[in-house]
Amino acid sequence: MPAVAKLGKREHPVKSAIRKVLDNLRSQLTWLDLIVGLIASMAISALLGGFQSQEIPDYRIGSIATEDVRARQDAYYEDVEATETRRESARSSVPAVYEVDVSLIARREDEISRAFEAARQVMAERRIPRKGTGAAKIEPGILRELSARVGGAFSPDILPVFFRHRFDPALESKILKVLDAVLRRGIVADPAQFWKDRKSGITLRDASRPSELTLTDTYQARDVAAAAEQIRLYDLEFASLPSTDRASIIRYLQSLLVPTLLFKEAETNLRRQAAASAVAPVEVHIKRGAIVVRSGEEVTPRIAQQVAALTNARRPRSLLGQFAGFFFFVSIFLYSLWRYFVYYQRRHLKIRNHTVLILVVLFMVLLVMRLLASLADILSERLAIDVFRDPFNLYFAVPLAFGSVLITLLVDVNLGIISSLIVSTLAGLFFGDIHLAAYVLAGSLAGIYSIRQYKDRAAILKAGLTIGAVNVLGLLAINILRQEPLSLRLFSSALGFGMANGILASALASVLLPALESLFKITTDIRLLELSNLNAPILRRLSVEAPGTYHHSLMVGTLSEAAAEAIGANPLLVRVAAYYHDLGKMLKPEYFVENQIYGTNKHESLSPNMSCLILASHVKDGLEMAAEIGLAQKIRDMIPQHHGTRLMTYFYRKAKDAAEAKNQEVDEADFRYPGPKPQSKEAAIMMMADSIEAASRTLSDPTAAQIQGMINRLVDSIIADSQFNECDITMRDVRLVKESFFRVLTGLYHRRIDYPGYDFRQIEDDLGATPVPNSGPKPAATV
Repeated sequence: MPAVAKLGKREHPVKSAIRKVLDNLRSQLTWLDLIVGLIASMAISALLGGFQSQEIPDYRIGSIATEDVRARQDAYYEDVEATETRRESARSSVPAVYEVDVSLIARREDEISRAFEAARQVMAERRIPRKGTGAAKIEPGILRELSARVGGAFSPDILPVFFRHRFDPALESKILKVLDAVLRRGIVADPAQFWKDRKSGITLRDASRPSELTLTDTYQARDVAAAAEQIRLYDLEFASLPSTDRASIIRYLQSLLVPTLLFKEAETNLRRQAAASAVAPVEVHIKRGAIVVRSGEEVTPRIAQQVAALTNARRPRSLLGQFAGFFFFVSIFLYSLWRYFVYYQRRHLKIRNHTVLILVVLFMVLLVMRLLASLADILSERLAIDVFRDPFNLYFAVPLAFGSVLITLLVDVNLGIISSLIVSTLAGLFFGDIHLAAYVLAGSLAGIYSIRQYKDRAAILKAGLTIGAVNVLGLLAINILRQEPLSLRLFSSALGFGMANGILASALASVLLPALESLFKITTDIRLLELSNLNAPILRRLSVEAPGTYHHSLMVGTLSEAAAEAIGANPLLVRVAAYYHDLGKMLKPEYFVENQIYGTNKHESLSPNMSCLILASHVKDGLEMAAEIGLAQKIRDMIPQHHGTRLMTYFYRKAKDAAEAKNQEVDEADFRYPGPKPQSKEAAIMMMADSIEAASRTLSDPTAAQIQGMINRLVDSIIADSQFNECDITMRDVRLVKESFFRVLTGLYHRRIDYPGYDFRQIEDDLGATPVPNSGPKPAATV
């Protein structure tokens, strides 16, 4: 039970530390984050809104222009007359829709069929024979009854004819056949309208057909009179009847004719309107630099349209609408930036600090863009130089790439690339020019990749020159895309504007970098280069007061730098951190074995617990000294992390042996460093380098196998002690780190030939030197 209790007690601070780290990494949005994000989005949107790059005079049709109006950018406008002409052509090309009134034909035919059936039923009831002479005697009475029963379907003239033929079903079928053929052929009410519609074509819609039919020129439409004449052609259908009966039937059929081909005006108009709507507006392109109207010229309707197009291109209809549009894009960009931090940049523990930094840089970039764009407009109106009269030429000199350079230096390359995408997109929306957006993006990427590796402050100037060179090429490419001829004048203007952009970008980055470093407490590589100067007062003091520790720190820096380069970590950061990681040993240098050059080991007269406290105190002392000299936070964080929570094995075993002799127990937690464990790859590298460098001092004339075995044993023990649980180092990284340590140490301990005529051990005996007592292999945890 005591062991279990001790184990639980020992794990509690570790769990607490892990929970704290996970909470920092999770970095969920709070109400404060949302409020800050909304304020930032509104501020940037307000900064971008309401931009006008050109004041366009309000010319009316018929007025006289008082000044030249030149298009300072490409613009487009709709030619209303040309658009309407095309749409009218589209309307006229749509065929008129006519529909055969099938329901009317069906009603007529059904009415005749029912009348014949009713008449045959009356004759059956009256027992009138189908054939014979007796029927004539009762004909007047039966005709009256038939007339009453058929409901007026048959006229008084045709009823006797049908009666004489006893309402023969065959006769009924012929009548229906002829009537159906004539009615379905189509009878129009207005032949003049029909002939007019034939010019654009006619689509015939018939419910009895699966699809619509387009009428050809051979189709002959008929009105009622023409259809009546056509009925006469069907006289042969009734050839078996007497001529008088045939004539009566023909007249009866003619009386049944009605218009059956109906013009569907609503459907036709709907189709023609759809065709007109499908016609795209006719756009007229006003090329950048073209003179729309000259001073003294009368404003025609076409010129008025072009002036309105230039006005609409640069002057928003509604500032509120423009603000809303920018707010949408800005808020999406900022939220995406936040999520990128949370999910893909978890190594940045201070997410909010970095997010605010990027917001500040973005705002400064856009503010510079707005101010310099306004200045460009003023210069274009005041300067008589032709190349300056178009403010868009001056816009290409606005140094927007400095923001990406700053973010790359202050945060990292990935965030620099994302910020360049945001800035270039907003610049394109602001100026309304896709070419300028691509130009800004190309220059920003050039600055990012040129500043990624740098060794001094002059690197920013070199980055500016790189940005300028890429800008010159970008301007030439844009002019090629615009199909403008290349000339010496064009090349010279591209060279001037592009290089001015790059130089201004480097100047702004150089001026703002120190202020942002101090304001957000961020350590850049340039600051690390300054800290790596071995002539710094604190390092000179370390070399005098604790020379062993000083040389140990240099070796740890060499090992760490090589390992960081092998796994893609920051080699400069880990080297500089190694220089300062043992500052605390200056207060009691004699208690650390590397400084015990001559004399006895002071720990021999101390208890293991007291020795442990002295060794652990150098971490606390180092943090205090680092704070006094204003050491960068990244370096200060790695001072306690390079020991983590490792066990001081030598003194723990010494205490345990003494306790066993007295039948007592020793708490392992009392002999561990306070931590925290390494939080980054760089801290993990320095922990391994610190242990291996200390252990390598115990080797005399080592072989490659001994060095490899020592590295593997020490690194594996650190991993087994769970010291890397809170950082993102991988097993592949550990393997590469081991390999780099092996290369450095084998180079350091390479075998040399003996100096001829010298025996340095004999010289030592002759001088009577007393060897320093060796306390055995020095555990890495005691460094």
